[in-house]
Amino acid sequence: MLFDLRPKENPSDLFGRDRELEELRRLINTEWIAVVGARMTGKTSLVKTFLNESSRKGKTTFYVNLMGASGLTEFLERLARAAGEKVVTREVSIKLPLLGIGKASRFVEDFFHMLRDGEVIVGLDEVQEMYRSTGQFLKILKLIHDSYPNVRFIFTGSMFGLMHTLLQPKVSSPMYGRKPARVELLPFPREESVRFLRAGFEEVGMRSEEGEIEEAVDMLNGYVGWLTYYGNLRCVRGMGREASLRGVVEEGKKVVKEELENFLKGRDRQAYLTVLKTASLGARWAEIRRSLGAGFNSKRLSDILRTLTASMLVEKRDRTYVVSDPILRRALLS
Repeated sequence: MLFDLRPKENPSDLFGRDRELEELRRLINTEWIAVVGARMTGKTSLVKTFLNESSRKGKTTFYVNLMGASGLTEFLERLARAAGEKVVTREVSIKLPLLGIGKASRFVEDFFHMLRDGEVIVGLDEVQEMYRSTGQFLKILKLIHDSYPNVRFIFTGSMFGLMHTLLQPKVSSPMYGRKPARVELLPFPREESVRFLRAGFEEVGMRSEEGEIEEAVDMLNGYVGWLTYYGNLRCVRGMGREASLRGVVEEGKKVVKEELENFLKGRDRQAYLTVLKTASLGARWAEIRRSLGAGFNSKRLSDILRTLTASMLVEKRDRTYVVSDPILRRALLS
């Protein structure tokens, strides 16, 4: 169902991503893959659909959500839980609570040794959450990459932090020479957004009001997550047209504010917020520079804009920086 809020898991429900799905099918035979894109563009749905499809073809697949993972040990615990009865023997279950960082490599070898026969695909969602253990995590990935050619990883995230390290490894990085292939998800073009909403209305047998779909697309752009939420409120929960739009905006603002708070931890909060708010109205570098005050370091501003662009919170269009996500933009300006 197109307007189901849960991530999609079947190709019939994965709207508008045929090209990206085919790219995963092509690359997985030889490559590890990084799926990058802004939030609410459907990265999780794409990966879960591909894993489900691969599982039906006889491959061993795991999906691991790393949101909130506190470190390497928790990553390995979640990996083992995702594997479930496929590999979690009594021996592994005993080891997990006692696992220390120094024993992580040995645990990984034992774990994947049990999967040495057949093809294995592991989807790691929100990989940037492993930033607290970047060095150790990369060493574990190198061990798996070099020792278990039957194992493929698919990472998802935005192009900053750990994902940036994976895709652009330095010579000193354990993953140098092993960078994954990149598949990028962009927001839908306007015509695709209109098609998506119309298909969702038709699927539940509901007629849209005149101009309704165009109005929703104008407000929510091509972010399939927000469009899905609107369709769910309107067609599944039976809310009115205006109430549904208000619901997406109000609930969405809560979500993006919480995620923004997590992003700002450990960063110059005031400077980042000033840049984001200025870019919400569309601004060139010089305008953003003025908004920060005369004494703000220009190199520091360039670093902030590079981080925001890589994290896909800000987009550069020609010489203008903009916040593309309509809900984030409203949250920043409210």
